[in-house]
Amino acid sequence: MDLLPSPEQDEIISSAAQFLAGTLPVTRTRQLMAEPSNVDAKAWTLAAELGWFALGLPEDAGGVGCGLADEALVFREIGRALASGPFLSTTLAARVAVFGDDPAVATAVAGGQQVALGLLGSGASIDPTSGAVDGDLQLVDAAESDLVLVCAPDVASVLAVSDLERVDAVECIDPATRLSRATARNVRPMVRVTADVDPVGRRGAVLTAASLSGIAEATRDISAAHATTRLQFDRPIGANQAIKHPCADMAVRAELAWAQTLFAALATDERREDAEFHAVAAKVVAADAAERNAAATVQVLGGMGFTFEHDANLYLKRAYVLAHAFGETRDALSRLIRLPAAS
Repeated sequence: MDLLPSPEQDEIISSAAQFLAGTLPVTRTRQLMAEPSNVDAKAWTLAAELGWFALGLPEDAGGVGCGLADEALVFREIGRALASGPFLSTTLAARVAVFGDDPAVATAVAGGQQVALGLLGSGASIDPTSGAVDGDLQLVDAAESDLVLVCAPDVASVLAVSDLERVDAVECIDPATRLSRATARNVRPMVRVTADVDPVGRRGAVLTAASLSGIAEATRDISAAHATTRLQFDRPIGANQAIKHPCADMAVRAELAWAQTLFAALATDERREDAEFHAVAAKVVAADAAERNAAATVQVLGGMGFTFEHDANLYLKRAYVLAHAFGETRDALSRLIRLPAAS
C-alpha cells in the first residue's frame, strides 16, 4: 500500500488549497459567524461546480469516480482552512442517494443542495433495515438545509427536515457552526442505504478524521511559526525545551493522524476486511491529535492564544465539534475491541 500522493493527488491537494484560500479563508469564516447562515453562497456554488460533492460518486452516476483517499485529501484541506458549511454531510448524502437509487435527490445534492448532519442523541436509534429514525437529534449546519443525513455503522438515511419536530436553534461552542435540536418520531427516510451496499458511516468517519488531521497540521504549523519568530531575551522561544518538546509532540501526532487516516481510506478503497477497524481507529487517533494539538497551540502562544482574535481557539472548538461526529470516542474504543484487525 503506497501512502505517498500521486501527481494527480498532488493536483487535488493544490487545487483544493488554492480554492479555499481564495474563497473561504479564515477571515471569511469569521465574517460568517455574525450572519444567519455560516455558508458562503458563492463559494458553495463554486465548490459544487468543481465537483466536490460528487468527487467520490461513480462516473455512471454523474460523479468524478475518485476514491475515498482522494476525498480525504480535500477534507484535510477543509479542516486546515476552517471552512464552514455542511461539506461532509452533503458529500455523504449524495452517496446515499446514488446507492439508494434516488437519482433526483442525488442530482440535487451533488449540484449543491445543502444537507445537514444529524447526530443521534441519548436513546435515539436508526432502524438497521428501514432506516427509520426515532429519538432526539442534534442537527449540525441545518440553517439552510431541507435535508438531514443520519448515520449509524450499518445504515445511513436522508430525512426531510420538515418531518422532524421541535427544531430549535441552540448555541454551539464553535461560533462558525450552526447547531439545532430536533425530535424524530419514527421518521422514515426519503432514501437510505445499508452498509453492505455502501458503508457511508465508515466513509464519514474517515472524512471526519481527515478534517481533524488538517486541524492537527494547521495548529502544529501555527505553533512552529510562533516558536521560531517570537523572541525572548534575544532568542526564539523555540530554543527552550518547554516549547520545543510540545512542538515536536504536535508534529508526531499530526503525522500519525494523517497516516492512519490515509491508510483507512485506502483500506476502504481496496475493500480490505479490516477496513472498518482502521476507519474507527483513524477517527480516534485524529480526534486526539486535533484536540491536543489545538490545546497545546493555545499554550505555546501564551496570552495571545486565549484571545478570540487569534485563530487558535477556533481550531480547538472545531476539533471538539468534529470529535462528536460519526461516533463518540468512548463508543469507538469499545467498537475497536470487537472489530477484526489485520493480523
